[in-house]
Amino acid sequence: MADSYHKLGMLAELRGRLGEAEDWYRKSLTIFGKLGDRLHMAASYHQLGIVAQLRGRLGEAEDWYRKSLTIFGEFGDRLHMAASYHQLGNVAQLRGRLGDAEDWYRKSLTLKEELGDRPGTVISFGQLGLLAEATGRPRDALEWMVRCVTVFDEFPHPLTGPGPQHLVRLTAALGVDVLRRCWLEVTGHEPPPAVISFLASSQAGES
Repeated sequence: MADSYHKLGMLAELRGRLGEAEDWYRKSLTIFGKLGDRLHMAASYHQLGIVAQLRGRLGEAEDWYRKSLTIFGEFGDRLHMAASYHQLGNVAQLRGRLGDAEDWYRKSLTLKEELGDRPGTVISFGQLGLLAEATGRPRDALEWMVRCVTVFDEFPHPLTGPGPQHLVRLTAALGVDVLRRCWLEVTGHEPPPAVISFLASSQAGES
């Protein structure tokens, strides 16, 4: 029953029915609590944090994420710890605590790299890039985006999401020469023709 409640919560969340999603997650949490199933409690805490964040209740979201993180830490569940770290970074960034946000994102990234979680690593690189840009560090932002788009050999790779477009935007601001130096520093070689072609076609499409 608790698992079904949790899945109904996720479905309601995906459909944008956040109040309904919260009700389902709380029902799920109540049963998992009675059963003493702490790992599933942590999952419910995490989802309640997401719902609170989406509803703009950032303090509440942070509390839920911290509760989930504590339990995941007790069980050594590093994959879900990384997810909690990332969400805590999101909340800190939304609350204007940008230094804290970077710390959380870096903690998340460290675990993802240790676990070999390449899709998760892409997300962290991209988020750190956007954060660097928001704090007036465009060169650092470009470097993070290069890291983001080079996690996979294929370019652009579907799992890099908006990373390639951010790369185009930052390159337009800083210049191709800066991109080349960045790419060389990160990968040890020049950007491949596919990247230069993508940049050229994207910029031509915008002009």
